[in-house]
Amino acid sequence: MSEAYDRIKAEIASIGEKIDRASDGYKRGEKIINSSLPFAGLTVPQIKALAKSVALSSRDEFMDGFFNDADKTYESVAVAGLVASKKGDYSKTAEYLKKIIPLFSSWAHTDTIVPQLRFTDRETFLSDFRYLLEADGQYEVRTYLIYLLSCCLNEEYFDIIVDTLKSVRYGRYYVDMGAAWLLSVMLVKFYDKTLPFFEKVTFPPFVHNKAIQKARESFRVPQDRKDYLNSLKV
Repeated sequence: MSEAYDRIKAEIASIGEKIDRASDGYKRGEKIINSSLPFAGLTVPQIKALAKSVALSSRDEFMDGFFNDADKTYESVAVAGLVASKKGDYSKTAEYLKKIIPLFSSWAHTDTIVPQLRFTDRETFLSDFRYLLEADGQYEVRTYLIYLLSCCLNEEYFDIIVDTLKSVRYGRYYVDMGAAWLLSVMLVKFYDKTLPFFEKVTFPPFVHNKAIQKARESFRVPQDRKDYLNSLKV
């Protein structure tokens, strides 16, 4: 047994027991998270606090306990992903992530955990995890896209991001939403370079339109650009 993991699992259960599962707040959170795993009801700040309480020196012990637990929850996967992503030995981080990512059961897993990986060498990570783009699981593909969004969104990686987006197998909701989010931020940061891909309609209609919608919601996009982007909807 793992004392480090058992402590976190007990805390998740303790916090969850205090939440009224009949309340509108719990039901709303469960619907938004939309996980196939049991949902205790913890918030992202609570999950991050639990992960922070696990020392890097206890990471191996914690991860052993997590992987041996047959009763994983949305929260236990989220905490384990954050613990695995602690800044430290990249080889260990990669080893753990390759086992954890297939367990992701919610967009919130990818969107909470992946931004913690900014310490990684981008070229190494993109190479090591390129296989995720071919995965059947939509959260695996989304993980790669959110990494591009969180860690690689600059001039140097612009063409790589575009080539990656062109290679994605679309038609899965959380993949499409991840791609749209990434493209919308590209429209905000690199409008002139990104615009031609919308004038030519390079991506599927849902991704195309959703990216325009999200870009138009940004305060950083001038009104004249918002109006033109709106005219490009298909």
